[in-house]
Amino acid sequence: MKTTISSLALLLLAASFAPAQDSAVKSVLDRYADFRPAAKDLAMYQLDWAPSLAEAQKRALQEKRPVFLVIIHAQYGDLTSGHC
Repeated sequence: MKTTISSLALLLLAASFAPAQDSAVKSVLDRYADFRPAAKDLAMYQLDWAPSLAEAQKRALQEKRPVFLVIIHAQYGDLTSGHC
């Protein structure tokens, strides 16, 4: 998801540097910018993953936060990269 958002942001950034050849294109981009959530609104979706349960428990004690444990039972599961 993070990669998708980053890619979309780069695409929008690249489009903003190129002059709009058509007013309809600029209108669509302006409308997109109006509806796109700000980075602060998407912060809840950016979880701080730990590479192991031991590391998560250590950080949870230091930060006085709970551990949210997700177990993936798949051959190619890698939740930190978004593939599960």
